[in-house]
Amino acid sequence: MSKKSNGSPLFWTKRDSDTIGLGGITLQNHILTTIQLSEMLEKKVPVLLLDVRDAEKFVSGSLVHENASTQNVPYLLMKEQDKPLVEETEKLAQNVQIVTLCTTGNKAQKAAALLREHGFHANALEGGLTAWKEQLNETK
Repeated sequence: MSKKSNGSPLFWTKRDSDTIGLGGITLQNHILTTIQLSEMLEKKVPVLLLDVRDAEKFVSGSLVHENASTQNVPYLLMKEQDKPLVEETEKLAQNVQIVTLCTTGNKAQKAAALLREHGFHANALEGGLTAWKEQLNETK
């Protein structure tokens, strides 16, 4: 399942201990803050937003941005398969930074770790979509 942006900048729409650098942004423990993700999207760093919640939650709303593709791959499905991503999503994930998303960030961290085990560049959004929505409300 995928979503397309309507061209708006940042919006909410219905429907380990490593330090690494990414697009000029330094990450601790493979976790991105909402501000770091905003900066990546503004700088047009190639990003795949991977919502790891169940399909029902995904269609009720996820993070969508004009500079990123958003896909839904439930974490439980990723865990149960030999490969964590289906072929279509795997193609999108090549040469981009994967940012895993869930409601609070816990499942996203597990999903990002699983993806890194399979050779993908993956980080989790700290605080998940709850933190993202809070940031949007603060900037209004």
